[in-house]
Amino acid sequence: MTTNTAEPLPRLQFSKVRRRRVFEEICDQIRRKLARGEFRPGDKLPTERELAAEFSVGRPAVREALRTLESSGVLVLKKGLKGGAFVREGDPTVVTQSIHDLINLGHISMHHLMEARIVLTGSVVRLACERGTPEEFDAIEKSIDVSERLEIYGELEERLIAGTEFFRLIAVASHNDALLLLVDSLGIIVRRMVMQVRPQTTAMIETRRQILSAMRRRDPAAAQEHLNEFFVHVKDRFLLAEAQQRPRRDPL
Repeated sequence: MTTNTAEPLPRLQFSKVRRRRVFEEICDQIRRKLARGEFRPGDKLPTERELAAEFSVGRPAVREALRTLESSGVLVLKKGLKGGAFVREGDPTVVTQSIHDLINLGHISMHHLMEARIVLTGSVVRLACERGTPEEFDAIEKSIDVSERLEIYGELEERLIAGTEFFRLIAVASHNDALLLLVDSLGIIVRRMVMQVRPQTTAMIETRRQILSAMRRRDPAAAQEHLNEFFVHVKDRFLLAEAQQRPRRDPL
């Protein structure tokens, strides 16, 4: 007679499988309708009472689902007579906060953030050279004029807002909503970081005009060259200011 000498399997550390919560299913159904285009940005969803009846659930479950979708950046909840749950328009807030949290936690370095911005903006500029309209280029030129005036009379925050608007308008001319969202997010984050570090930098107005001129000529290579020149200047000044703000170590 043979005996089974196999050792028992180790106990795996899994938790009990629980039934999915009702509000999560409500979230998924609303997301699926958005994916199918049944709800569009700006559309108002039915009231809590109507949704509860439609889903055959209690209003607290609906309320929790709507709050979850608001936190995810899908909906915006408004109060008052004309309030309710609305499908959010394009808004970089959620993406911006997520990236900013990762930077604060040390998961994304400032070097990698700036590198990502350079790569992203290079792609946006190339598309803008191809797809931008004369009217969009005119709007970019007006933003440069604003930056030029603020360079003399404006406060740092005003100059930064005008500077990020320059890149935002280039993203508009790329005619790619996903890239526009990312450019907006990175622009907001960089603006926050610059306000903290406050580097000694200039708006490089002439370089911006050279980027615009290359885009008007539909010359992506030249636009990229001037863009690189711009970012090298900004990156060097920023890293220098950041290094100067680090606490000095006491000599051994």
